[in-house]
Amino acid sequence: MLSHLLYKETGRVQDGVGLLSSILLRYAEVGSVHYWLEQHALKFTFLIQEHQEVSDLNEMIKPALEFFHQLEGLSMRLFDLTCRSEENVCVITVTRDVDSMTQREVGLIVELIKQKYKKQLIYEALYLAEDEQIFQEEMITNLLSSIHSEDIDKNVVALREKGRVLVFKS
Repeated sequence: MLSHLLYKETGRVQDGVGLLSSILLRYAEVGSVHYWLEQHALKFTFLIQEHQEVSDLNEMIKPALEFFHQLEGLSMRLFDLTCRSEENVCVITVTRDVDSMTQREVGLIVELIKQKYKKQLIYEALYLAEDEQIFQEEMITNLLSSIHSEDIDKNVVALREKGRVLVFKS
């Protein structure tokens, strides 16, 4: 379990590091995830082939998340969707506040983007057995719950590179 791992400099691995790692392990489509300390929010990045207009994506995702939150009895404090082009890749960033986020919402965001950009989404295909997927989803649920009330004390970024998850704190 991630909470029993040790870092040389900081003692126990923070819940934020475990959360970001679990998100990347469970959802291969997420290119990177960043905890934004100042807004107590998560930024999810997705890589899409060629430049994309995201206005229709925004018109699809935002109402879907608002409806999801209405069903859950929650409200979003922060939602933002941006796109920037770098060479032949469009980097889509979805920013969400941690306070109202759930594991099911993370899955919904990933599924909506997968459906919209089926063949254009760039990611490393990873195989996780069903029991490992369930374990990672439970980890995400537990870790999100633990940081709802407590800010992580630093900005944290996790990204995937050649099948490995790399985590950086600043």
